[in-house]
Amino acid sequence: MNKHLLSILTLLLLCACGGNDVNEKAAQMLSDARTAYFHKRYAEARDSILSLRQKYPTAIEARKQAILLLDSVEMGAAADSLQYVQGEEWERLHIKQQFFERKLLEDKKKDAE
Repeated sequence: MNKHLLSILTLLLLCACGGNDVNEKAAQMLSDARTAYFHKRYAEARDSILSLRQKYPTAIEARKQAILLLDSVEMGAAADSLQYVQGEEWERLHIKQQFFERKLLEDKKKDAE
């Protein structure tokens, strides 16, 4: 019985230590995505965020921040594309930009509550 208890405690300790590593790696990926977004490398930022969500499903705080960042990435990409298009394509991208602006505001309100 004591061997089983010791094994379980050891396993729990290893899992607990691993969680910090997961959060740190997820935070680094989020930081990389923010850097890419800052430099208007939207595809790179988007890929980094999607990869973070897939690799680290238990890094809840990083995932929450990544959702907001992804909205900003989509909004920024749409806004930057507006200067290169006209007509219906401009209208579509403008609507997309407005959608992500509203969504970002709503997400921030929910996060503040």
